[in-house]
Amino acid sequence: MKLTSAIFSLLFCISGHAESLAAKPELKPHPLITFQSGDLPIILTAPHGGRADVPGVPARVGNGVPRFVAKTDAGTDRLTEALADAIAKKTGKRPFVLIARFHRKFLDANRPPESAYEAEQAKPVYDAYHQTLAAFRRQVVDRWGSGMVLDIHGQALAIDTIFRGTQNGKTVSHLIQQFGKEAHLGGNSLGGLLMKEGLKVVPGVDSPDNEDHYSGGHTVITYGSGTGGTVDAIQLELGPAHRAATEIPATADKLANAIIAFAKSYLPTEDKKPPANDVAKPATKIAVGVYLDKGAGPSVNDLLRALGKFENVSVTKLTAEQIRSGGLAGLDILMHPGGSGGTQGRNLEEPGREKIRGFVREGGGYIGICAGAYLATAHYPWSLNLLDAKVVDTQHWKRGVGTVDIELTPTGRQLLRTPNPKFPIHYANGPLLAPADRPEIEDYEGLADFRTELAKNGAAEGVMVGTTAIARGRFGQGRVVCFSPHPEMTAGLETFVLDALDYVNRKRGSK
Repeated sequence: MKLTSAIFSLLFCISGHAESLAAKPELKPHPLITFQSGDLPIILTAPHGGRADVPGVPARVGNGVPRFVAKTDAGTDRLTEALADAIAKKTGKRPFVLIARFHRKFLDANRPPESAYEAEQAKPVYDAYHQTLAAFRRQVVDRWGSGMVLDIHGQALAIDTIFRGTQNGKTVSHLIQQFGKEAHLGGNSLGGLLMKEGLKVVPGVDSPDNEDHYSGGHTVITYGSGTGGTVDAIQLELGPAHRAATEIPATADKLANAIIAFAKSYLPTEDKKPPANDVAKPATKIAVGVYLDKGAGPSVNDLLRALGKFENVSVTKLTAEQIRSGGLAGLDILMHPGGSGGTQGRNLEEPGREKIRGFVREGGGYIGICAGAYLATAHYPWSLNLLDAKVVDTQHWKRGVGTVDIELTPTGRQLLRTPNPKFPIHYANGPLLAPADRPEIEDYEGLADFRTELAKNGAAEGVMVGTTAIARGRFGQGRVVCFSPHPEMTAGLETFVLDALDYVNRKRGSK
């Protein structure tokens, strides 16, 4: 593989949220990971082709791990290298490349952390792999607006077959939304184009989307569009005949032809941007309204600074009167910042609150942070009633300001695109959320819980721990995300805001 000076490797231990590396990070050397930034919105990953030991880490035993596998996918590292070279030779541009050099018996990069490794010494290597992939994904979004992750694996079930895995279409939701099922199942889908190269693919063209054997693992679930966003992901499981040393050049050539043809039809390039007048296309900036009126606290400035770092976001500042007067028209998302939820809600008055409800009901997105989360609940007379949540221990709302720990659920890690479950985060008297059980509002889903607490000003200890810190919900055709703590005020977690924007951003009126 002609990566030489272009190849770097990732620092053994990198702290913080994976997406914080996204703004063209400096990715530093690591002997167990090989990566290369690209010139195309295509990311090639090979998590199971490595053969190197991980110093100080014993082989995994696999107790309690479903479908435990410790064997390497022989040849997938070399095939991924050859594939990257073939694409570069044919197009003059390189895909992004990420290859694990560590043996799968020590850790499995295609599993969530709790089942990926058994020795804590393996965690920095696992984190390094996923932080690099998360950074690549963000670079693709920032530069092209959308893209594709191709996760390269090996299987021994069928010697001359390629099994496609997309969680039965979920990890290519964006592709299907933009171009229809033909892009996923038809003759010009990646599978169809591979078949035109003479390769056997399961499921085949126009067959039911039933991925019985290899439906896609942690990588495509986490970095694909199943939980939102504009990057799709496909797992390719290649048989031994495709990975034999003598066959790798021919396999790489055929794969490259299919991937290039697919990219020409469905992926943006430097010369082919999605039409600016098509609001559903990923190159269009996300139109975000930010409430900036009575009840908005100083943290709104942190929020505006964070939003200003995201090239695909345009910001409109809104007063309560502008909201009442139709100022939400043309926006994709409304954000309410920290401050005082009661003051914001009362300042909106019922006509303003109903304008927001109507905006979200018709498909608009809503993100509330701290006070904005209070506002979104179904608890107070001035609430928006967007989230089926009540506030726990309202008498002691002034619990304190400082750093607390939160733990993300598996869904939270997918939506916020991080392999790490626990984070310290800035907290400033945000709501402790619990289900309100309002039958007219869809139940919310917790994305993170508090694991430590602040208990000042008479608040009892033990109340905060276990309550919901981050939640998502649906209201009509729209989506809602609420943060009790402040990601925009926490170094390294600002991109949680962008991940939430990606999730709630929908064309109003779409299903």
